[in-house]
Formats: sequence, C-alpha cells, structure tokens
Amino acid sequence: MVFGTNPINLETMLSGSHVAFKSRERVPLSDSEQELKYGNERTLQRGIYILRKLRTLALAEQDSIKQQSALIEAHQLAEQMAEVILNLSSSDKPVQIGPSFLEIQSRMESKYKPQDADSGHFLPAQFSIGNLFRAADDMLVRVEERAQSIYKPNHVLTREDVNYVLQEFLRGTNDLTVDAIRKLCDHNTRWGGILSGGSVYTEMARQIIQKYADPSLLAYSFVVAVDKDKKKSAFETSESDNATQTVILLDDVIDGGGTMLTALWSAGQYFPNATIHSGKGTDYAGGFEKRRVQKHMDHLCGLFQDFADLSEDGKMTEALAVFKRAESYAEMHNVQLQSGWYKRKERLKIG
Repeated sequence: MVFGTNPINLETMLSGSHVAFKSRERVPLSDSEQELKYGNERTLQRGIYILRKLRTLALAEQDSIKQQSALIEAHQLAEQMAEVILNLSSSDKPVQIGPSFLEIQSRMESKYKPQDADSGHFLPAQFSIGNLFRAADDMLVRVEERAQSIYKPNHVLTREDVNYVLQEFLRGTNDLTVDAIRKLCDHNTRWGGILSGGSVYTEMARQIIQKYADPSLLAYSFVVAVDKDKKKSAFETSESDNATQTVILLDDVIDGGGTMLTALWSAGQYFPNATIHSGKGTDYAGGFEKRRVQKHMDHLCGLFQDFADLSEDGKMTEALAVFKRAESYAEMHNVQLQSGWYKRKERLKIG
C-alpha cells in the first residue's frame, strides 16, 4: 500500500489509506464525564475480544452446525455493539451503556472464557473501538449535513445521500468501485462484515440506512471469519445464498489486504451465482467453481502423464492402478475425468 509523502501512523493503518473522518463538535467534558466515556470504551473493547474469540472458534470448528452457531452469535453481538456505539455517539455527553447489553456481554464472556481470541491485525481492542467511534461520528455528521438533524431529520436519505453519508466506509476504508456502490442497496445484494471490527462497522452502516434512509434502500448483512495466514474462512450462511446476485465484502481496516483477499477468493463457494466485490478485487459468478475444478484437473493431468507412460511401457497392471486412483480422486472431488483417459484405456484393452 502506498501512502505517498504522508507519514504512516497507527490511525492511518486502522482507517484505510484514504480516510478523512469528520468529527462532531462537543462541549468539553468534566472529569466524571470523561471517566464515563473511557469506561464505556473499555466495556466495548471487551466486546471486540469476544468477537475475536467467536472468529477463532468458527474457524476451528469442524461441525457446520456449531460453526454457524458461533457466527450467528458473533453477528448478533456485532449488531448490538453497533447500536451502542451509534447511541453513544449521538449523545452530546457520555451516558451509561444500558444494562441489557452489559448483561449479554457478561454472559458471553463467561461462556467463552477458555477460548483464545486471535486477531488478523494483532492490535489491542482499544484501537478498533477508537476507530469505530470516529467512524460513527463521521456518519452522523454527514447525516446532519444532508438531513439537518440526527434527531429530527427533515427528509429521508436518498441513495445519493446514503453514498455521501457512507463515503468513508465505502471509499475511504473499503475502496469499493462505482459498480459495487451502485448495487449496495439492491434487493439481491448482501454485505459481508469481516470479524471482528469490520462486522461492527458494517452493522453501523446498515443501521444508519435502516434509521435514516428511504425504506426502498435495503441492507442485508452476514459475518465472515478469516484466517489470512492459513488461507481459511468461514461464512455465515442463509437460505437466500444461492439467489444472491451481489456480495460486497467489508472491513474496518484494509492494510496489506491479505484478509480481504482470502475472503474474496472463497466467497463464491457460498454464493455460487453472485459477483463478489471488495476493495482488493472482484470475483465474478462461477469464478470459485472454475478455480476449484482447475486445481483438481491440474492434479489429474499429472496422474494422466504417469498413466500414459506406464501404458506405453506395457506396464498394464500399474497403469490400471493409476487409472483407478484417478477415478476415485475425480469422484471424491466432484470433477469429470477427461475423455482421453477412457480412450487410452479402451485402446490398450487393459480394462
């Protein structure tokens, strides 16, 4: 990633390469108000660690039902954290986080206490929460600019308004193309928020649309767990996945891009008929299946060379063993042996 002549600092890393968050103007806080603000942030930091634990659990889980359960829990917590952050950011002065969220978070902390909390960025949760509060401020300021007030807006946001309000989310942080942004609120579009902070940022953006935008503008979301080092991912699934036409992958940070690329190249496994958009590229419908098949065909190509060589040398028993191995491999991975296998087998009469 190139930053030109600007120095690389932590806030830049956490906010994408071109973010220019706007800030809400607030009166100075008293010492007690400042302490309440810090206490709220520390509480939400604990939520980030729970999301990281659920991410780790989902990636490690072999049972699909248990994996989906972890992802659904993560999605629900991300929704709740997004609501809390937006509510806190909407207030002119700090207020206490409601007891319902505190109870839910405490219960989840107890439930997942033994679980590790890995992260793709290895940064303390305080940085993620600070970034999310800056992002919330930015979106709320932009709502005020377009609708005069976040409490009593003078009109519902149009699609153009939404694109402006979410500008730093869509372009600054996620660097989405014009085509992806144009499809953002379509009926057959789904947003994939990458755990942990990315899922909260995605839910914040979705809730802004839900609260302030024209009801015809839709936003459907799911969460994604990614391990960029192991090139592994786990997607929250639903019955509508096959009908989905557009998937937009979203994060709160895109630095090296490894996490986003891992999600991008695997998303087609879950959304076979969708074009997948991200700030690191686009994967068109059917792309995942083509790569999957090609990987296995490349392996079978090597086996075919062994089969042909053994056939030419008259080693029929060994050749037949390779043929059977290739048949089993093709069946196991749901690919078809090319006709050359059967023609050579028939011609040499080794069956």
